[in-house]
Amino acid sequence: MASSGTTLAPEIWDNICAYLTPPSVANLRLASAAFNNIALPWKYRSIRLEAFGPSVERFVNIAKTPNLRNLVREITIDTRVDLDWQYACNETYPFPLAFMNALPYLRYFTSVTALHIRFEEHCGNQEEFHYLSLAETYLFRYKVLDTIFHCAAGLWTLEKQLKIDEELDEERGVDGSDQDEDADEWDKKCDYSDQDVDFHGSCFALRELTISNLADYADSDISDSKAWQTIMALPTLVDFKLFVTAQDDEAAPENEVYFIERYEFFDSLPTTWLTLNMSRNLRVLSLYFKDYWGWLPTMHFRDYGHDSPFPQLKVLALGNYVFSHEWQVDWFPMIGKENGSGGLEELYLDDCPILYHARQTAVGDDGYPDYLAIVRARSDEYNPEEHDFHLRWHTVLSQWKDQMKGLKVFRMGHGSWWGMTPGTFDLISNDPDYKDVDRNVLDHRLSYNTHRTFACPAPSQENSQPEMWRHGAGLDGYRDTRMMYIDYDIGLGPSPWLEQGGGFEPEEGTADKDDIAWDAFTSSLMSRAFILT
Repeated sequence: MASSGTTLAPEIWDNICAYLTPPSVANLRLASAAFNNIALPWKYRSIRLEAFGPSVERFVNIAKTPNLRNLVREITIDTRVDLDWQYACNETYPFPLAFMNALPYLRYFTSVTALHIRFEEHCGNQEEFHYLSLAETYLFRYKVLDTIFHCAAGLWTLEKQLKIDEELDEERGVDGSDQDEDADEWDKKCDYSDQDVDFHGSCFALRELTISNLADYADSDISDSKAWQTIMALPTLVDFKLFVTAQDDEAAPENEVYFIERYEFFDSLPTTWLTLNMSRNLRVLSLYFKDYWGWLPTMHFRDYGHDSPFPQLKVLALGNYVFSHEWQVDWFPMIGKENGSGGLEELYLDDCPILYHARQTAVGDDGYPDYLAIVRARSDEYNPEEHDFHLRWHTVLSQWKDQMKGLKVFRMGHGSWWGMTPGTFDLISNDPDYKDVDRNVLDHRLSYNTHRTFACPAPSQENSQPEMWRHGAGLDGYRDTRMMYIDYDIGLGPSPWLEQGGGFEPEEGTADKDDIAWDAFTSSLMSRAFILT
């Protein structure tokens, strides 16, 4: 029976294995030598390098085994240390030395097409926070990123690695003069003595790149890196998902509005993480920020053109993006004009409200604030003024209904931003295949993924088909979380953004108009889908 089963076409077995859980794939390998050959590529298709747990040794062993490393297509790199260790608590940071030593082994996985990089959410300028010790400083993040990009670009050398390490070593106060084996890992330099320095690898043909908790800091060390420039310019890179975290001031959160780094970061996006050249190739783009963005910090989407921005884009997901201007309504239907469908096919708006009022200083004639004037206002006297914005959701949806002819999926609501999706966690943790799984590890891996799971089925109170949420839950789509409006007041804290509850309307009758426009828009999408089928 087993031998006859293995005579199925390879593509059929690929479809079967794609639906098996990793433990089931591992069990399939044990059935026979033939089944081992079928299951082996799926067993090693996706691997992890995490700064906690036992993954470092496994990652290095696979890298050193040619017939296994060539099977790997997807790698997740996670900098989170021991899950019981608390960040932003001024305790001594358990520097992930073994993780850092293993990172250059990434260059051996030259068949990888999907790379997921995940940092911890706390970031900031250590020089501005004398009272708080930051673990993942800008230099820490630079070392991780530039090492990854040098490996992925086929440009890694020991000399370059040591150069990348210099500033972080200086920040850590490590000079290498005393490499006592009993010293804490924080006091040790990275050791690359086991590396084959003659092996440089080759450039990955990346199709998908995800970066979670990227710091809201325009790091010139990264953007000046030839390796980074090589990867970001790859013509194969068509799927880019980015979640940007923000520098916090837990002692005085009202001061966060004056942090210049976040404004400079968004100002730099068209020349750094989301260049014009890159935008021409993308099919999938997910952009999320921990705080609200679009109006402030300002996102200059018009820099990507008006007649045909992101010409090949099919799927767009935005998190915490704020609508405020009429040009945005006109601009979105122009996306994806050369993708074969005449425009965007899927649009996801995760906690994306419309700004209806702002009390702000230094708002220009274009309706956007001057962030330099805002930063100066931290120490200078300032006089905020009242500003009304007249864009409403019924205007947006009515126009998109007529202009976004290629759109097949439109979802708006609230995603699982911070925690794991309960349905996914329960499904996996109760699965007999995962009886030995560490629930804390599972919780961590399933959390902070809304920028990746936006297209998954919406969460539901019904539990009739729990398998639907195995890979996560998407936007909830509730009326209370879609077609929202927001206010801004620079003089308030802890946040200047004033979120309004579900059903709020800037003026009487707006909610009814919005609901009518929503029904008309979604009905047109369903009619279009019916015609296509």
